[in-house]
Parts: sequence; C-alpha cells; structure tokens
Amino acid sequence: MHLNIILAILGLASLAAATPSLNPWEISRLTTFSPSGRPGSSPWSVINVTIADPNGLIVSPTFCVAKWTFEEPPYGKVNACSDIPGGQWKFEMLESDSENPSPTTDFKLRFELRKHDETFVGTESFRVGENMSGLCSASGVCSFGLKEEKTPFLVKQVRAQ
Repeated sequence: MHLNIILAILGLASLAAATPSLNPWEISRLTTFSPSGRPGSSPWSVINVTIADPNGLIVSPTFCVAKWTFEEPPYGKVNACSDIPGGQWKFEMLESDSENPSPTTDFKLRFELRKHDETFVGTESFRVGENMSGLCSASGVCSFGLKEEKTPFLVKQVRAQ
C-alpha cells in the first residue's frame, strides 16, 4: 500500500516536471512582391508575414517584413519583427532545396521567438502551387501569398539548445 502511494506521488511529480507540449505557431498572412524590373520602377522585392504564438495567455501577432533587390538576395539575413509584449521575434529567409529556388515563390522561413529567457525556433517551406498562389502581370510585377485554405499555416517550433 505504501509502495503504491509512493509510486503515485512520484508519478505526479514527474507529470509536474514534464515540459508541456507546444502548440504550433500560426501564420495568418504571408505575401511576397517582386517588381517589374523596368526602368524607373521600384527595385525592391518584399515579403510580409503575420505570425502568432498561441501558447501564451495573450496571443499577440507580430508583423515581419523584409525587402531586397535582385542584386542582393535576402537569404541568410536575420530580420527583426514588430515588438510584442514579453517577447521578441526574428526571421530569416533561407534558400529552398528545390531546383528553382526563389525568394518570392519557393523558399524557407526560419522564425525565432525569444520570451521569458527561452528561445524557440521553427522552419517551414513555402512554394507556389503547394501552399502559395498568385500571379504576375503583363508588366512583370508579381504578387504571391499563402493560399486561403492553408491559413492559419502551422509552424512547428522547438526550444533552441
């Protein structure tokens, strides 16, 4: 009998010490834009992402933006996102592993969230035809975004070592 009580107490202690599982982050909006490249037009390509961490008491979306030119691809550059209470988001664009990587139509995003002295990271791939859609106009301006049926898009995160 005493052994059963001790085992029960140990079991409760291990449950209390166990790390709660993390719900995936949620991307509610992702858009990319690339200019026509015609003389006199803006040279900037842009990505806009809205992401939120549903694991807190208050869910505060953050807005992430990066811009680049054709001559300077965005890969590997860490970008700060908008401030949220109690946390700091960053993201970087990574080149996809496909045959035709593109920072507007076929890429990876790596997100990092630092909150309460812990860092969490998550990486996902985005590709037109899979989880993105869009089009290019006759002038060469292209705009793509997360498919509506893919929102919110879930990003699995882990605690960084």
